[in-house]
Amino acid sequence: MGILILVVFASGCVSSSDNNTSSSSSNGRSNSQSSQSGSSTGTAMIKVIGTGKWSGSIDENSGSKSVDGSGIQTFPLSQDPGIVAVDFQKDNSNDAISDNGTITPNTSTLTVQIIDQNGNVVATQSTSADAGVVSVSHTF
Repeated sequence: MGILILVVFASGCVSSSDNNTSSSSSNGRSNSQSSQSGSSTGTAMIKVIGTGKWSGSIDENSGSKSVDGSGIQTFPLSQDPGIVAVDFQKDNSNDAISDNGTITPNTSTLTVQIIDQNGNVVATQSTSADAGVVSVSHTF
């Protein structure tokens, strides 16, 4: 009887571990989720992913700030951000102008993510429009 209980207990542990492994394999985000799920000591943040210049604003409990940059950047949020609302816009100075004056719009993608304390993306939005705007919000 004691051996049967031990076998059932052990098979339950192996099954649980297998579920985590398959979840991690099928979803790249789950891997960072499971490694950090025990501790929520991380910092919530805004992640901006773009290939050109952009500018934006971040509003949260601790106040508002304007930021600009290019490429991939992260901006930490306060310990208790509350309602987070962000607006970012692509800088259309990346438009190419040909010799005859034709403007080729910047159609690169700008993505903005709100990431919680555990590293999970809780809200995301993208645009590829020339001078496109991304607005996204989340309540913590």
